[in-house]
Amino acid sequence: MPRLSHGLVLVSLLLTTGCSLSGERDEVATRLRVAAVAEQSGQGDVALSLYEAAAQQAPNRPDVQRRYAGALLGHGQPDQAIEVLQNALQRNAGDPGLLAEAGRAQLALGQAEAALVTYQALLRKAPQNVAALNGQGVALDLLGRHSEAQQSYGAAQAVSPGNVAAANNLALSTLLEGRAAAAATLFSVLDRPGVPERVRQNHAVARAAAGEAVENPLAQALGAVLR
Repeated sequence: MPRLSHGLVLVSLLLTTGCSLSGERDEVATRLRVAAVAEQSGQGDVALSLYEAAAQQAPNRPDVQRRYAGALLGHGQPDQAIEVLQNALQRNAGDPGLLAEAGRAQLALGQAEAALVTYQALLRKAPQNVAALNGQGVALDLLGRHSEAQQSYGAAQAVSPGNVAAANNLALSTLLEGRAAAAATLFSVLDRPGVPERVRQNHAVARAAAGEAVENPLAQALGAVLR
C-alpha cells in the first residue's frame, strides 16, 4: 500500500472528523481539536487557519483568542498576536491567560517595559503564576535589572521547585550579571539527561565565561564576550 503524505493524512483526518462530529453543537471545539492535531502533524499553516476561523466564530471566548494568538506567535507573527490579544482584552479585561500570552508576545517584540507591566498586572491577580514570574524575570533581565529578575525566578522556583525554565533563567541571569563561576555551578545542577539542549549550551557558555576550555566553538566565543 502506498504511503500517504502528511498532507493527505491530515485531509483524511479532517474529513473523518467532520463527519463524526457533524452533529455536535460546538463547531469551535471541533476546529480547536482538529487544529491541535494539525499542529502535531506538522501542518502549521492548516492549524493556523483553523485557529483563525475559531477565533472569528468565538470573539468573546478568551481561551480561543489566546490559542489563536499563540499560534500566531509560533508562526513568527508577534505583531498580529498582539493585535488579537489587545482586542480580546478589551472584551475580557484582566483575563490571566490573555495577559500571559500578551507578555510573551511583547517579549518576542523586544518590548521589555510593556511586558513587565503586563506580567505585573497578571501577578496582582495571580501572585503564584509561574509563567508570569518567569516572564517578569525575563523582562527585568532585558532591562538590566538582574537582581530583581533573580528574585522573580526564585519565586517561580518556590512555587514550582522542578521548573527547568526558571532554574535555567536564574543561572543565565547570574551569568549576565557577571558571575560566571556561580552561573556554571547553577547550570551544572541542571545539566542532566533529558534537559532541553539550550540548557546544555548555556552551561557551556557559562563554563567558557568562567575560564574553562569547552569544545563548542560558539560557546567558547560567547563565553569570551561575557568574561
